[in-house]
Amino acid sequence: MTPADVRALFPSLSELVWLNAAASSPLCTPVAHAMRANVDECELKGDLGFPKWLLQKEAVRARLAAFVGAKPHEVAFTPSTSFGFHVIAQCLKARGITEVLTLEHEFPSTTVPLLFDGLTVRGVRRRPDGSYPLADIEAALRPSTGAVALSLVQFSSGFRVDVEGVAKLCRQKGIPLALNGAQALGHVPIDVHALGASFLSMTSHKWLGAGYGTGMLVVTDPWLDVLPMAGWLSVKAESLWQAFPETNRIDDSAGFVAKGTRVRREASALEGGGGMWLNCHALDAALDIHERVGVKKTLAHVHGLQATLRAGLRKRGFAPNAPDAPEQSSGICVVPVQGAPEDVVRALIKARHLVTTPRGGGVRISTHVFNTEEDVDALLAGFDAVGVKPA
Repeated sequence: MTPADVRALFPSLSELVWLNAAASSPLCTPVAHAMRANVDECELKGDLGFPKWLLQKEAVRARLAAFVGAKPHEVAFTPSTSFGFHVIAQCLKARGITEVLTLEHEFPSTTVPLLFDGLTVRGVRRRPDGSYPLADIEAALRPSTGAVALSLVQFSSGFRVDVEGVAKLCRQKGIPLALNGAQALGHVPIDVHALGASFLSMTSHKWLGAGYGTGMLVVTDPWLDVLPMAGWLSVKAESLWQAFPETNRIDDSAGFVAKGTRVRREASALEGGGGMWLNCHALDAALDIHERVGVKKTLAHVHGLQATLRAGLRKRGFAPNAPDAPEQSSGICVVPVQGAPEDVVRALIKARHLVTTPRGGGVRISTHVFNTEEDVDALLAGFDAVGVKPA
């Protein structure tokens, strides 16, 4: 598929100039149809399709695993990126890790779960241009640093850290690397095993375009023995429906006492209860599109749009807040503006149907595979028409 093929799948783009994939993507027709088909099936036939749904879920798990360079048994479906980082925090604590290094302007789904779960978090300060050079990250490592946690793409600037360099540092120090892939999945290539990362937490509604409601978590093999939660579906197949599967049981005159249980050594053991079936159908349809386009092609398209956008903004006196180099940039551009960014965003929507977001102290403009040069021109013309001025 080409970017033009993808764009044709989004009815909303006939009315809206959607430059906001970093917040969320509108639903494309195949994803919406997959969700409606599941709802229609449930309305007419209840859950008679449940066995089929189970098979599809495992197929989607394998599909997602291949998409991010993981193994199927290392992938779990979760409610959100934040939920994934709670799991990560508990896994780190189970191994005696108490301090994690991260970046100053990380999205809170990375930091709040770590802090809430009692870990000490050390932050690397951001450079004035929005970057985090590898040398700064290396200098911030301490003997007390037990892990590194950071986003592949920074939400407030679009900066892409040298994740290969960070991963190499972590391997040299023998410490785990936890990645937030929310702003990367769908437009920046990810390969967990090539990096040697231990964890990857992601979400469905941004660049992936699979709608709200699905988190995805990779827990690599060495960490599957410290998963922090379980439910009735977490046990081996032969133990299903047992109230006390594989426990240490001691009988007494009043009945018995049970302690401990064993769960599957798979990330899916975290999916202890019923499934998110509607979301699974959506995810399957979204992954199909991304596979047919290719993430590298998407990123190349995005870089081309960003080059045009940044040149046009600078011509008007604006200063995008992250480096332009392809190896350090993504589909996100943030520009400081005069006045409240929220007011500018509202004015652009009202006057020109231009959808952006206030983030990082400015207006965040994100370009995706479904965007065109005409969208960029419309944004620049919208800035002119609304009277947006550089800060």
